Amino acid sequence: MPKKWVLISLTWVFLALSSCGWQLRDTLLLDNSIGAVHVSYSGSQSSLGIELKRALRANNVQLVGATESANYQIKIIDITQSRRIGALNTSVRPAQYQIYKTVDYMVLDKQGAQIIPMTSASAESTYNYNESDMLASENEENLLQNNLRAKIVRQIVRRLGEASYRQKGY
Repeated sequence: MPKKWVLISLTWVFLALSSCGWQLRDTLLLDNSIGAVHVSYSGSQSSLGIELKRALRANNVQLVGATESANYQIKIIDITQSRRIGALNTSVRPAQYQIYKTVDYMVLDKQGAQIIPMTSASAESTYNYNESDMLASENEENLLQNNLRAKIVRQIVRRLGEASYRQKGY
């Protein structure tokens, strides 16, 4: 008998979640008719370029290697990142760092016209620095750098979606 009530309760939970419009956060939605996209970046920008391509593929966007066959071209111009001390401890040593990442990019259409002129996408984060456990602090910074890169990729994909939507006259 208790198994039956557990199943009924789980059924009600799933029905409630599916009917209220609940969905995973940070799902990127691009128009299916966006067409083919070419992403260009230099070797030093490969980690961002690879993550951008991965996000576009996840949104069912066709990636092409040649600019001539692309409806849109995303050009990564420059990436800057910095780190500065956010707070000091009682020994006047760093206790917290702030990290910043900015990506300059532009988006061109099939004719080579700029639909998004050179603009910047940026993200920032802070983390506590523990000088007695430098390896953990370094690992945390690397993890946060990856998160900043993912945030910037979401910004670029969102802007691409908005620009393609506007270009189609909606």
